[in-house]
Order: sequence, then structure tokens, then C-alpha cells
Amino acid sequence: MSENAAKVKTTLEQLQATYGAETLKAVAESMLGQLQTTRQLPAEFYRMLSPEQIEATAYALDSSLDDIIAKGQAREDVYKNRGELVRKRIALENEIKTIEAEAIINGNSDGKVITWEDQKYPFNNDLARDAFRRTVSRDKRKELAEVEGEIAALEFESFKARDGWETVIQASESARMKARVQAHLLEWLSKGQ
Repeated sequence: MSENAAKVKTTLEQLQATYGAETLKAVAESMLGQLQTTRQLPAEFYRMLSPEQIEATAYALDSSLDDIIAKGQAREDVYKNRGELVRKRIALENEIKTIEAEAIINGNSDGKVITWEDQKYPFNNDLARDAFRRTVSRDKRKELAEVEGEIAALEFESFKARDGWETVIQASESARMKARVQAHLLEWLSKGQ
């Protein structure tokens, strides 16, 4: 218990001993009744309802709305190119499969060696066949790797954009809470007049 609370408790106990519990209760109810009928605002809330504070709250709400819109737009911009890149990745994967299949079908193979574009490649086991496939589709695989790298970079940017957007939303929540408190205090004061 704090020092002030201890003093209040001691004072209340002395008043109760001097005047009695019923008298103390009646006086407290009378004082509270007067406070409720006059709607006097406790002093610590006056600062919160000053014109400067209300203006600052309105400014904070405007600013937070602008920030939310800007971060939301940045988040949308990140996702614009993703669909195009995914379509490109799928097209490249299909091209690679087609190139590799055509190379195997059209290559001259005796089971041990395959000839493709006047070059001979070993073709006698799975490892050699995979190496041949990767060799004939090398250019498209490089392009695919670049597209996948761009998609990964977009994913990273989308995480950053989402984090920024969520941070702005949380920050705006404090301004909204302050505005709610001010609105409730003003409403409470207006009902007592």
C-alpha cells in the first residue's frame, strides 16, 4: 500500500470512529451525488479535453489514416508483379520439359551415347541422362533461376510490406483509443448540462 493510500485509510478510520459509519456513508453519497449532478470533470482529465489535445488527436488520426493507405498501397504494389512472375516460371518449367523431351526423342542414341546438335553425350545411366537433360536446357534453367530469384525477392519485400502495414495499424490504434476516451468524456460532460 502506498503512503497516500495509507493516509487516506487512516483518515477514513478516524472519521468513522468520530462520526460513525452511517454518517460517513451519507456524507460520501451526498458528495458523489453532487459530483454526478454537476458533471464536474476530475482535474486530471481537463488537459485531455483541451482544444490543443483534441486537435492533436484529430491530426494523429489523419496521419495514421494516410500512413495506413500508403503502407497498404506499398503492400499491393509488391503483389502486382508476383502473378506475372509465377506465370513466367510455369511457362519456363514447361519449356524446359519440352526441350529435354525433344532432345531425348530426337537425339541419336545407341543406349550408351546420345548425339545432339553434332555433340556426343554419355547416356548409359540415370546420372548421365540427368546431366544430358540439364545440358540441353541450360539456358532456360538459368532464366528460370532468375525468375525464381525475383519471386523470392518479392516474397521478402511482401514480408517487409506486411510488417510495415501491421506496425502502422497498431500505431493508429493508440490514436483511435485516445479519440474514443475523449469522445466518451465529452459525451459524459454533455449529458450533465
